[in-house]
Amino acid sequence: MGSRGGGDAAYRNGRFLDAYRAWRRASEAGSGEAAFRIGELFRRGEGVLQNFADAAHWYALAAQRGHTGAQFELGKILLGGANDPGIARWAASVEQTSRRAPEAAIASLFPNGYSVKSDPIEAVKHLRASADSGLAEAQSLMAQLSIEGHGCEKDYEAAARYFAGAAGQGLAAAQFGLGDILYQGLGVERDPTAAADWYEMAAAQGHVRGKIALATILFNGEGRPRDVETAGRLFEEAAEAGDPQSQFQVGVMLMNGDLGPRNVGRAETCWRNAGKQGHLRAILALAEFYSRGVAREPDLREAEVWYRRAAELGDVQSQFIAGRLAATGDGGVQNLQEAARWFLKAAESGHPIAAHNIASFYAQGLGVPKDMEKAQHWYREAAEKDVAPAQVRLARMNLEGVWGERDPAQVRRWLEKAIENNDLEAKALLGSLYLTEEYGQRDPQKAETLLREAASSGYPPAAVQLGHFYSGRYEVTARPQDALRWYTIAAEAGQAEAQFLLGHIRRYGSEELRDPAAAAQWFARAAESGHAHAQFELGVLYCLGEGVPQDLAAGARSYAAAAASGHVAAMHNWGAMLLNGMGVEKDEEAGKGWIAKAAAAKAADASAPKTPKAN
Repeated sequence: MGSRGGGDAAYRNGRFLDAYRAWRRASEAGSGEAAFRIGELFRRGEGVLQNFADAAHWYALAAQRGHTGAQFELGKILLGGANDPGIARWAASVEQTSRRAPEAAIASLFPNGYSVKSDPIEAVKHLRASADSGLAEAQSLMAQLSIEGHGCEKDYEAAARYFAGAAGQGLAAAQFGLGDILYQGLGVERDPTAAADWYEMAAAQGHVRGKIALATILFNGEGRPRDVETAGRLFEEAAEAGDPQSQFQVGVMLMNGDLGPRNVGRAETCWRNAGKQGHLRAILALAEFYSRGVAREPDLREAEVWYRRAAELGDVQSQFIAGRLAATGDGGVQNLQEAARWFLKAAESGHPIAAHNIASFYAQGLGVPKDMEKAQHWYREAAEKDVAPAQVRLARMNLEGVWGERDPAQVRRWLEKAIENNDLEAKALLGSLYLTEEYGQRDPQKAETLLREAASSGYPPAAVQLGHFYSGRYEVTARPQDALRWYTIAAEAGQAEAQFLLGHIRRYGSEELRDPAAAAQWFARAAESGHAHAQFELGVLYCLGEGVPQDLAAGARSYAAAAASGHVAAMHNWGAMLLNGMGVEKDEEAGKGWIAKAAAAKAADASAPKTPKAN
C-alpha cells in the first residue's frame, strides 16, 4: 500500500481525487498497479470526468509494465471502441461556437482525446497476453474470439484450451463455454457426457445458459439419462431469471403436461413473458394459441396482435397471415392498405401465395394504386413457384389482352403448368380453348377429355361447358341426353346459366322433354341469381299461367328485374304492363318510356355490324 502513496486508503474512504493524486505520483515512480487504478477511475468516472480515452491511456501504461488486469481492460476497450456521447456533443458545440481554434480548446481538456477507435487485432494482442498470464476472464473472452475469428484466426483448439484454463479456475461462463465446445464437437471429439458435467458446474453457480443447456440435455436424454422433472426445474429457474428461451420452453412443457397436469393458463403467461422480450417462437406460439382457441374460443383479434409482432420481426409466414387478417377484417378492422403492405413484404421474401395476393391487389387497385405491370410481375413470381391460380390468372389476362398482343403459346404454357398441379379451372379453360382455332389447333377430343376431368372432379363451370359440347354447340354430334345430364349437374351446383338452359329445354325442347312446371322451377332458380333471360322467361310463364298459377303481379316483377338488366323484350313487356296497369299500378308515362327504351335498344342492335359466321 505504501508503494502507492496512500491512494488505496483514500479510495476506500471515498476520497477519489486524493486517490488519483497519490496513484499518479506512484505511477510516475513506475507502479503498474497505480496506473491501472487511475485507468479504473477514468472508466468509472470516480473523482474525474469519465473518459474512456483517458482510461485506455492509463491501461496502456500499466499494460506496458506487465499488468494483467490492465491488458484485459485495454483489450476490451479496443475490441469494440468507446465513445462518450455527452463529451462528443460538447466537443461538437465547441467547434461551432468557439472563437479560438476549437482543436486547441478540446485538446487542452482532453489531451488523450475523448473516443477510442475499435481495433480488434490490437485488442487481441492485449487479451492474449492477459490470458496467457492466467487471468480467467481474459481466457474466457479469448476463447470466444477464437471461436468467432474476431481479431484473430478461427481456432477451435485454442478456444478449448482457453476455456479449459478459465473453467479450471471456476469461472462459470468458461465452464459453460467448454461444455458447448464439447457438446458441439468444435475442434475436439463430440462428447455430450463431458459437456453435461461442465454445464452442471456452471449451472451450480447460477449460470443461466448453463442451466438451459443442462436442462436441454436432461430433457432429450443425450449425455445423461432422460430426466424431465429435473429439466423442468432448471428451465423454470432460468425462466424466473428472465430468460425468454426458458420461458418459452416452460410454456411448451406446461402445455404438454410435462410438469404435471396440463396448465394452459400458466403456459400462456410464460409465452407472453417471452413474447414481450421479442422471442419469436413464443410469439408464434401465442399467435397459434389465440387463432386456434386452445381450451377456449378462438380470439382472432389477439392472434392478429401476435402475428403482427412476428411479422415485424421478419417471420415471412406471419407477414402473410397478418396480410390475410387485415384483408378479411377477421382480426378486428379490415384494412386493405395494411394487407397490401404485409403481402408485399412476404412476397419480397419469396412467399408464393403472398405474391399471388399482392398481384391481385395491384390488378384491382385494392390497398395500392392499380398497376397492371406490377400485377403481371407478381403473378409471374407466384406462377413460377407453381401457384396454380396465378398461372390461370396469367393465362386469362393474356387472353384478355391486358398487356397488349395476345400470345397463344404463353396461354397454353401457363394452363398446362396449372394442369400439372391438377387445377380444375385450368382444365376447363384449356378444354374450352381446344374448341376454337384461335389459340392453336382445334381438338374436340382433347376438349371433351379435359372438360370431363374437371366436371367429374366437381368444377361446375366445366359441367356447363360439357352441356354446351353435347348439345352440339361446337360443331360436334349432338348427344341430348348427355347434355341434359351435365346441365343438370351444373344447375344443381348453382350455375345460373345451366339452370336457365334447363328451363329452356323443359319449355321449348322436344315433346318428351317438355315440362312447364320444371321449366318454371329452373327459371326461378336462375332468376334468383340475377339471370336476365331467366327473369324474362319466368315473367312470361307467370303471365300465361304456364307451369305456375297465373300471377300478373309476379310476372310484372320478373319483367321489371330483367328490364333493369337491359333485356330488350322485358323492357317492352314491362312498359306494356305499366301502360295498361296489368299486375301493377297503371303509369302511362313510365310505360311509354320503357317501350321507347326497348325500341331504341332494338334499333341499335339491328344497326350494329354483324360478324359473319364461319361455314
